[in-house]
Amino acid sequence: MFNFIKRRELKARKKGFSKGITIGAVIGSIMGGLTGILTAPDSGENTRKKLQENAEELKNNLENDLMEAKDKVNNEIAQSIEWLRKEISEAKGIFKKENPKYKDETSSDLQEAPEKNSL
Repeated sequence: MFNFIKRRELKARKKGFSKGITIGAVIGSIMGGLTGILTAPDSGENTRKKLQENAEELKNNLENDLMEAKDKVNNEIAQSIEWLRKEISEAKGIFKKENPKYKDETSSDLQEAPEKNSL
């Protein structure tokens, strides 16, 4: 059980590092693009048009990144719920073996848990 937690922590650290690199690259490219547009000798109308196009592209990229992040979070939640159900089931089995007179009053608790795990 502790190995599972350690693996998840390591995986989370790796994701955090790559996420930081990605965010830094996006911010750097935005800043570089804006600097290039604002310092380039061009008419005000063309500059505004370029800024609007860049803003639209940024919006689309952020929407896509947020959808991907949401999907990843939902997937992690689903995996965690499945793992917890398995662990609870195993623990109940062990408890029943050690306590044969145990009356299973919580058997429906696991089935009644909400299936919806999206944000």
